[in-house]
Amino acid sequence: MSTVTACESELRGVAGWAVWAAVSFAALCSLGATGCASFPGSSSPWTVASVVQRGPYLDVNFSVDGSTRRFFTPTDEACRGMLHVEAIVDYVNLGPLGEFQAGAATCIPAGIGSLAAWRDERPRPQVGPLPSKQANFKLEYQDKEVAMLRGFFPLLGLIAWPGMGDTLVVLPQEPACQALIPAGVATIEYRVAGPDPYVLLDNDKRCALAGLIQPIGER
Repeated sequence: MSTVTACESELRGVAGWAVWAAVSFAALCSLGATGCASFPGSSSPWTVASVVQRGPYLDVNFSVDGSTRRFFTPTDEACRGMLHVEAIVDYVNLGPLGEFQAGAATCIPAGIGSLAAWRDERPRPQVGPLPSKQANFKLEYQDKEVAMLRGFFPLLGLIAWPGMGDTLVVLPQEPACQALIPAGVATIEYRVAGPDPYVLLDNDKRCALAGLIQPIGER
């Protein structure tokens, strides 16, 4: 099978799971199942705990009922205007990643952190304990705290991630993660339970993904 055909097959399979997961999530929530963050279309107030600009994205942590949720947004006027520390915004469960609203303004997220929470709020796929695939990437952005790799990362649809092709993954600037970047290829592994849903592996190097972003212009 050619590389192109293999990638197309991977995308079709993962895309099908992502659609099924989204539909199942809505159905489960409508029946009052546990593990749902909110009903589709509902909203709840979230408090902005921190905001850091990283390239063309805002890295935002929210305080939500005693826990922290992390999102990445564009740096457009709507998002900048509402997302400042101690601001209270409404998170509305609409669209693939939800949206933030304040008054008449709406901020559409570009990506998510808190990957374990995102996974645990959605139906679990019927997969083996540690499914894995090859990921290909290049360094897109880095600062003292994070690196963003852009490329093709299979298996992301298993948590209903909508970006089936070109995706940015966010890594912490830890030695194991830094050592993985130059090669441009690694194994991505999905974990159905535990604190790290996705891990990049290369021999003895192990790096847990901290976030996923749809590149600006690809959404």
